[in-house]
Amino acid sequence: MIESFWNICLLHDISTRDQLLREAIRVKRTQQLLDQQQLEDASLTTEPEKLFQWMKERALERELGHFPGDRDLFYKLYQTGKDMDLLEYALLTIQQDRVTGGIIVHPGIVERFIDRCERRNGKNLLIAEAEKYIKGLVETKCYHRSWTITLLTENYIIGRLFKTYFESCSNIHVVQGSIYQPLPLDRQFDAILAMPNFGMKMNDENVAVRESEGAAASYLLPLLQDGGIMSVTFPARMLFQSGAIASWRKQMNELAPVQSIYSLPDGLFRPYTSVKTYQVDFGKAPAEEVILGRLHMEKSKLVVDREISIHPDPFRQLDHWRIELLLDEDQDTLRSFQQAATPKVKLRDVADIFRGKSVLKQDLRPGNIKVLNISNLDDGEVLLDQLETIDEEERKVKRYEILPGDLVMTCRGTVNKLAVFPEAQGMVIASANILVIRFKSAIKSHFAKMFLESPVGTALIQSFQRGTTVMNLNPADVAEMELPLVPENKQQELIQRYTQEKERYKEVVREAANRWERVKNQLYEQLY
Repeated sequence: MIESFWNICLLHDISTRDQLLREAIRVKRTQQLLDQQQLEDASLTTEPEKLFQWMKERALERELGHFPGDRDLFYKLYQTGKDMDLLEYALLTIQQDRVTGGIIVHPGIVERFIDRCERRNGKNLLIAEAEKYIKGLVETKCYHRSWTITLLTENYIIGRLFKTYFESCSNIHVVQGSIYQPLPLDRQFDAILAMPNFGMKMNDENVAVRESEGAAASYLLPLLQDGGIMSVTFPARMLFQSGAIASWRKQMNELAPVQSIYSLPDGLFRPYTSVKTYQVDFGKAPAEEVILGRLHMEKSKLVVDREISIHPDPFRQLDHWRIELLLDEDQDTLRSFQQAATPKVKLRDVADIFRGKSVLKQDLRPGNIKVLNISNLDDGEVLLDQLETIDEEERKVKRYEILPGDLVMTCRGTVNKLAVFPEAQGMVIASANILVIRFKSAIKSHFAKMFLESPVGTALIQSFQRGTTVMNLNPADVAEMELPLVPENKQQELIQRYTQEKERYKEVVREAANRWERVKNQLYEQLY
């Protein structure tokens, strides 16, 4: 039925998401009005001209705009679409949309939200940008409960669709408005659910942060009544980035203390985004404990993989919400670093950090500039003899140049690699897959490499991950990483011992490989 409706629309150049939704609403609204008046004139639904004129007389064109066709087209659409489920049609239409790129949130997010509302006896709910939660609405049927649910949307057509579908549900209210500006609603809610758009920049001076995710949460917070909860989906950077975002985190936790943070499964929102995401619950009441956990997918359900609780006081002291550090099973190692008396220093205070140049495959050709990429790093060393080249003027790529002694680190890919760049002939630049860390003082490159490849360093790097399966590290985030600040003579001691032992290890491996090769050849000669 739905495919037939689509096909008729597409044959008449009704093809965009909003156009397809508009005509489905027009059909269902016409059917609703006919049912309400209980007309005895059967010819209204059997004669195209009468049906068409009846629709136009009921001001549906003022509500939905001019109908892009004639009476025969409307009659076909009516007969095809009058019995289809409008919410299911909307879900499939939005899922098929490749132009607008709207996200459909996994229904498990709605299920967990509904469960939380039940346990807290919340009965007055707000679902922001409700079109993102259509699948959850379809699967949970939460609108059949005795709750009052407000569906908020910025899109006029989506608003009309919800009003049409829920016309007979007195407990469902549909409001048009944007969560990226103050919402002039005259009531507050027991629970709010939202997944703001990622990566937008706001120009409003009334909020503490320019990021759309933080601004939306700040604008929604006044709508939460005392004792209520607000559950928001955030990308990873909102949980650990410094500066204005760190100030926003502190402010949010003061106004509405964090109740829980859960990391969501990798790829939950593909293809909309592949970045790591988290579900953060804020509450308009002091929290007795803050629950931190990981969720994973089990038979299409979101279930808890690991969960711990900490007291709100130590949580309040954190300058980040990198829960991986707290959830890591090897807590003793991390705790020993965090609690060690050794002073610590942030990378940004002792080094310059930059990402390399984006070099396309077609740009690689014989030239005078060598390019360092992920494949040129192996076992903590740079393979200089395997570097590819580009033909470019040195002055244009000077800012991407790697100097001897720089620490290079992969920022994309599936494996984190580190190496200290050696002496090289000619100019070598970093590709966009590489971060270059140039130490100015206090910390030596080899010492930093040793620390960052240790279990503690690896855990710290992972906690700054923005990506999921594929790593994505941002220079500004890496700059916030802490390193132990030990005296330079102690650093040199450790570096020397590390280097000597690695050389001894490599020599033993070489000797074993040579011996194995000799023995193999001797055995092969005895086979015949």
